[in-house]
Parts: sequence; C-alpha cells; structure tokens
Amino acid sequence: MNATYCGRTAQFELPADSAGLDSRASIPGALPSRARGDVREKTLYNILQDMVGQPGSRISDSVLQEKLADLLPADSNHRQVLADVAEKQYWIHPSTASGGTRPFLAPFHSDLPGGFTYQGRYKSFRGSLLLFLCWDGEGFDLALPREIIGFLSSDDDLNPLDRAFLTAARIAADLEAPVAADAERLVQQFGADLRKNFAQGAFDQEGLDRIRRDLRTIVGLDLPRHDKAHALIVVFSLHIALYYYRLAYRLGEGLRSAAQVLDGQELPDRPNFYGRILFQVGSAGDRPVSASDPCARSWWNLDEQHLLALTPSMVSANLLHEAAQASGVACGPIPDPYACAQALAADPVGAVLTDLLCAASAATLPSGKQDPGMNEPGAGGYALREAVLASFRSRGNALKQRGRDIVNSLVGGFGGELKRNRGRVRFFELDEQVIFLLVKLILTSSHRNQLAFRKEFLPALCAYGLAPQSSAEEEHLAQALSRLGLLERYSDAGEALYVRQII
Repeated sequence: MNATYCGRTAQFELPADSAGLDSRASIPGALPSRARGDVREKTLYNILQDMVGQPGSRISDSVLQEKLADLLPADSNHRQVLADVAEKQYWIHPSTASGGTRPFLAPFHSDLPGGFTYQGRYKSFRGSLLLFLCWDGEGFDLALPREIIGFLSSDDDLNPLDRAFLTAARIAADLEAPVAADAERLVQQFGADLRKNFAQGAFDQEGLDRIRRDLRTIVGLDLPRHDKAHALIVVFSLHIALYYYRLAYRLGEGLRSAAQVLDGQELPDRPNFYGRILFQVGSAGDRPVSASDPCARSWWNLDEQHLLALTPSMVSANLLHEAAQASGVACGPIPDPYACAQALAADPVGAVLTDLLCAASAATLPSGKQDPGMNEPGAGGYALREAVLASFRSRGNALKQRGRDIVNSLVGGFGGELKRNRGRVRFFELDEQVIFLLVKLILTSSHRNQLAFRKEFLPALCAYGLAPQSSAEEEHLAQALSRLGLLERYSDAGEALYVRQII
C-alpha cells in the first residue's frame, strides 16, 4: 500500500492473514522465547537440566520410584515405609481442576534434574529464561546462575533422609559422581539467539536488573536448604509474573497513548506500573471479598484487559512501529508504543500517514465484523488494536496461552501468593510467606536494617508494582508484619512503625 500526505509518501506491506500476525507476535528484548504455562517447579527443573547437559543419559523418574524401596539404606522391614516417606517428601504432586497431573521430582539438588527426566513435559521456559535475566545491557552476567548451581549442586546442609535419598537416586541413575553443572552451557545453547534478541537493547533493563538482584539475595539467605530452595522458586515465580504484568501494562497503555495521539489528542503521561497491583493481605482467617473491592478491580484491569491481550499487544506494537517507520517517523529501533506515541506527537504529517496505514492494516485482517466508525480519520490506532484482538479471539485459547496461562501457573489459582480465586471473584492477594520474602528483598536492596513503614517501605513495595488496596489494608499489612516479627513500634504514633530484618 502507498499513502501520500503533504508531499510525504509511505509504502507499507499490509498483513493480510494470520501468518502475518504470528510473525509479529514477539517484541525484541522483551521475552526470551514463546512459552506456555506449566508447574512453576518445572521451570527450575528445566533450567538445571540445561546447565547440567547430558540429556541422552537421563532416565524416567518413575524408574526411581519403582526401585526406591530396594535402594534406600534400611533393613527390609522398614524400607517400604521409608520409601513412602521419601516419595511424599521429594516428589511434587501438582493438583489441577481436571484431577491432577503426573508427579515429578522436587529440584532441591542438581543431581535429580541431571539424572532424571519426567513425564508430561510441556512447552514451559527452559534455561533460556535464566540467561535472558542475566543480560546486563552489554552481555550475560553469569553470577546469578553460578550462585544458583553452586547452591543446588552442593551436598551441604542435607539432612540424613536427603542424603539417603540422593544416594539411592545416584545409584538408580548410574551416576558415578555428582553431575557437573556449568552456567556456560546456557550461553552455548541459547546465547547466540538471545544476543540477536537484545541487538537493540532490552525492553525493560531495569526489570531484569531487579530480578537478578533479588534472586541473588535469596540464594544468599541463611535458611535451611529446603526452605531456601522453596524461597528461590517462590521469588523467581513472583518476579516473572510481575514482569509479565509490567510488560502487558506498558504495551497496552502505550498503544492507548499512540491511538490518542493519532486521534489528535495530547500525549498522555508515560505508563507507570508503580503500585498498580492493589492487593489484600492473606491471613489465617476468612476475609470476604467482592468484585467491587479494589483488589478485584485491579485484577480485572491488569489481567483481563492487559495480560490477556499481551500477544495482540505485541503484534499491534510491531505493526504500529512498522507503520510509523514507513511514514518517516523517527520512533527508535525498539517497538515501544509509548516511544512511538512521543515521536508521532512531534511529527503531525507522519502521524496522519501512520493513522492511514493502521486503518488499512485493520481493514485487511481476518477479524470479522468491522465497526464503520473505525474508518474515520484519527481512528486508525484504535482500529488496529481492535482488529488484532478480534483475530486472536477467533482462535479459541490463543489469547490466554501466552500470558494468563503462564502467570496462573506461577502465582495463580487458589493460593494467595499473588492471585487468588474465590468463587467467581478473582483478586490480588499476598500471603504472609511472600510478604516475609519481600521484606528481606526490600531491606537488603536498601542496605539498611529497618525502614519507616509508611514513608519508606510502602513506596519501595510500590516500586515492584504492589500496593495495599486501601489505608485499612495498610493496617492489615502492618498486623501481618507484626505477626511475622518484622515490625518494630517505637511509640503509639502511627509514623513510629518500622519494618526490620530478622534474617
């Protein structure tokens, strides 16, 4: 298609089918690869396997289950009892609404992913995700994976049952020595593709740096081995979920800003994820929640409006960027829709041409019934996003697979680590376990032993995107911190509350 306005001509190849959309379903530097949701412990399991290598020599973990009673160092009268205890301790049994999935080994030691594979493997992330997080703006900072593998390959801090189980596992897998794990294997396997992905820089370098910093903090905690491994999985999962929400919000609101500029409106403020996730505090008692509560409305806005539309937003951002470049707009190398909106606001001629190309793209997509109003001048940005959304809605589960499914598998469901379901109401909730870990992360990054609850700790929490849903919820949070021994009250004054470290 060719379009001319005020002497400037734009040439643009319209995406005429679904293949044209799918080829644009990723943003350079935003995600390491395409993935679907899976049990969160499997992500760490897969990452460890990629650092260990030797995939051809692994056997099914079901072999270990079958032989375990004979391999454990105990007399014949107690072996089966000990094997039953070990099975409950060292295998994870995911539960789903459909009745459950196959169990798999808990990745508390690298020899287990190194020696065993599991059934029911799905298209979840692998070692490319950890290497992606290691990008520091210039190359791969391997300090994090080296610390993770150093912790999980060590035999330190193992209890007697751990040692007996690992001995049996090594015999079953025919491991003559502990498996050799190396972070460099991630670079060898995924480095070339990720360097191409980062050719123009990371889409959210600040987010990657924060995740890497916090995971290293967890590995350095003075906790029992199983508690530390669990904390690593929890924080890893929470951070990836928050990253997805932040990415989806930034793209969705950026596209809205670009559409407003194309419609002749003023450029809105830059999308800011600060404190966008309004949560309630999980507690031992039953707390009623309704769809009108801020924690539920916040979920609807971020999950239903942005996260569910993550893939269409990436497609729309790429198409908008291509249309703007074709129109001669200097919008930068990365398809960031807000940066594009800024460039369009400074180039009225380019904005008109971009609007025409967006409208033409929307008209060519296989999106079903078109709104006649979307053909009016200034409606191209709105029309493009709606047409892409409609195209993906026509593909069954395509919308939720690349965003909501992944986040749900990490922090969703009936627990309260970030998201929770109660009947038909879905909402954000943080349980005390996550609050405990967030306190440690925030205080460690501040290099202080205590922070003023309202003036310092709550703003630091908002920097993660998390905020209590109301002033009353702030009191619930303070009470939870007090129960955990993390709150110091120096007087009866409300401002005399300080969050402190205990580990």
